[in-house]
Amino acid sequence: MRKYSLLNLILILSIFSYSLLKKKKDEPEPEFSVGYITLPFTLSDDKLPVSKIKIGHPKQEISLVLDIGSVRTWVSDQYYKSKKSDTYATTEELDSHDQYDFSYSGISSTETFTIGDKKLEQFKFVLVNNLQNCNFQGVLSLGHEYDSKHVSVVYEMSHVCNTFYNMFLFKFDDNEGELLIGDMTEEQKQKDHLINKCRYLIGGDVDEQIKWRCEITQIFIGGIEDFPTFRDDLMEQTGYYISKTDFNKMINVNEPVSFETIFDKIYVPKNTMEYLRDNYLKNVAGDEKICNYNDNGDTIIVKCSSNEVSKLKRLNFVLSEKTDLALPTSSLFECDNFDECEFVIQYNSKYTGFIFGLPVFKLYNIIFDYNSRDLMFYSADNKYLVSIPIDLGTSILTVIIWILVVAILIMLAGLLVIYILRRKNRKRKEIEDQIYENF
Repeated sequence: MRKYSLLNLILILSIFSYSLLKKKKDEPEPEFSVGYITLPFTLSDDKLPVSKIKIGHPKQEISLVLDIGSVRTWVSDQYYKSKKSDTYATTEELDSHDQYDFSYSGISSTETFTIGDKKLEQFKFVLVNNLQNCNFQGVLSLGHEYDSKHVSVVYEMSHVCNTFYNMFLFKFDDNEGELLIGDMTEEQKQKDHLINKCRYLIGGDVDEQIKWRCEITQIFIGGIEDFPTFRDDLMEQTGYYISKTDFNKMINVNEPVSFETIFDKIYVPKNTMEYLRDNYLKNVAGDEKICNYNDNGDTIIVKCSSNEVSKLKRLNFVLSEKTDLALPTSSLFECDNFDECEFVIQYNSKYTGFIFGLPVFKLYNIIFDYNSRDLMFYSADNKYLVSIPIDLGTSILTVIIWILVVAILIMLAGLLVIYILRRKNRKRKEIEDQIYENF
């Protein structure tokens, strides 16, 4: 009897254990398992990508600017009330930072952030109580973790679960778009229209290390309709070559360009604006200059009528990996209801280098990959792809080298023939001498 009771007990425990294991197996996977989060955004009145983020418990909805160049996430205490949240905490450690035209200071804090459908508990941010020259409600940092005190949302996503990569994608549709953070799908990572990768350069100090950069080598002017087409069977894409006759219309740059979501313009050095004035702001049909070019010594602004804009050619920036970002003329001007259009490319003494802002983001979907430190561009239309042929000077040098190589090979072949003939003659003479001696 005891034997059967013991067997029954073992059987019951086995069934109970199996049911627990099955229940655990059937439970949904943790929130941070696989995939990516989708965060919709719109452009604010200041033309900045803004997304509504829920913060704290109970949740408070705050509109934060999505910034790829910001060192840290911060929120203004004018809009977020920390005393109303049960999950807010602070170390009371002071924090301050200068960001381009504005500055802020506050205290290091932690709080629950709901990003899309994901919840980040004890997320580190700065609660700002002193804000100068800025009307932002706050900034959601998409930068990387280079300071142990501050964590970006992208880093936090990858830190919470290993299946989340340090990768995010910007997609625009007119004045709206979505930010994808996490594990990109194979379709997104292997687009047919994927342009060559552009390396991300690391700067010296902390603030500069999170800058996404690549090198501009050349700038040229002209529409893709001017160039012969090519077919890349390996990538299965069609593009356009630049003919060598257009090299006199190209300016060599060899300078880094930064990518910033908080700029609604493209900023270039003053000498580049002067190059555009002399080469770009001309009528396609002739050399007469069009558009109003205003230089006040600190800022250069270009204004045209919509009729004049239609007469301009396409502008192209060649990046370090011989990849061309082709910018249609229509995307380079913003026109109002009074038929006046303003150039979205501008020189300003505050920004001496190249900065690509929303005009580029809105044309190209850009994948930011922190793991491989790459920028990847793709457009919705193959017509934006342009393949840059080898440099004309390099071509001439290559031809000269090949001529020298061929000449050396011909000389060596000639010396070898002479050596063989001489050896044959010597052998024949030896045979003749032997025959002569025998006689």
